[in-house]
Amino acid sequence: MIDVVVIGGGPAGMSAALVAGRGRKQVLLIDEEKPRNAVTHESHAFLTRDGIKPEVFREKGRRDLLKYPTISIKKSKILSIEKTLEDSFELTDESGKIINTKSVVLATGVTETLPNVKGIENYYGSSIFSCPFCDGWEMKDRPLILIAESVQALHVINLLKNWTDDLIVATNGNRIFDADQKRLLETNNIRLIEEMIVELKGTDGELQSIVFESGEEIKRSGGFCTTVLDNKLPFIEQLGIEVNEAGFIIADVMGHTNIKGIYAAGEITGPSQLIVSASQGHMVGIGIIADSCEEAFQSI
Repeated sequence: MIDVVVIGGGPAGMSAALVAGRGRKQVLLIDEEKPRNAVTHESHAFLTRDGIKPEVFREKGRRDLLKYPTISIKKSKILSIEKTLEDSFELTDESGKIINTKSVVLATGVTETLPNVKGIENYYGSSIFSCPFCDGWEMKDRPLILIAESVQALHVINLLKNWTDDLIVATNGNRIFDADQKRLLETNNIRLIEEMIVELKGTDGELQSIVFESGEEIKRSGGFCTTVLDNKLPFIEQLGIEVNEAGFIIADVMGHTNIKGIYAAGEITGPSQLIVSASQGHMVGIGIIADSCEEAFQSI
């Protein structure tokens, strides 16, 4: 039986595996190798790794893990998790193989849905982004657009004013702001366009202009968009794991969920950044070792 199975090979999963493996636990990290940030050219605000390419980050992380004989990595997808005995779980992967483990770390991240704008995927990760803290510096002082289809965009608008004074908000035909919110945008010299976006124009991933339903074309050299994050996993219902109103797993600082032996870290517990997910994974690894040591100590 394996001590720990980590599902998800992003910063949270790799960090949890590293700490648990260094804690002399036999760890198996299972990853589909379909990272959400595959379209991102650079990751930022991670000390000693600022500007690193996500694929390089993953490669370096895996090299760190495989230095330890206690850690192994497998490319696969887990289809189900069943609690068997009081202190163990049975996992089934896509090939039908059964894996037995004492602990499971859920670090699968989330899936992301972009606004319903034709061709936006050609610019996402190059000149259109979702996180001002991740990419605001690179887009500073440019004429930007925020493509937003939900009222949660108000928070993003507030943040973006820190990086640019030339901001347009486009709702792609949606009426998401009330009268007071529209006045707030006007007070801050932010133009609101509620028409459908017909076309994004640019070359090699670099946005140059936006064409609206009325025929108006506005030059912009980049922008941001709000996305819909989803962490739908069969494991959550299968195991009865508690989630919050937004559907994210509820976990404490050590990654404990309401199910003993099931830990969670990274974006599956809520939106976060690279360095935050890595930190959460680190704390999960500590939690696993601490729990194991306490159980062994009490049983002596």
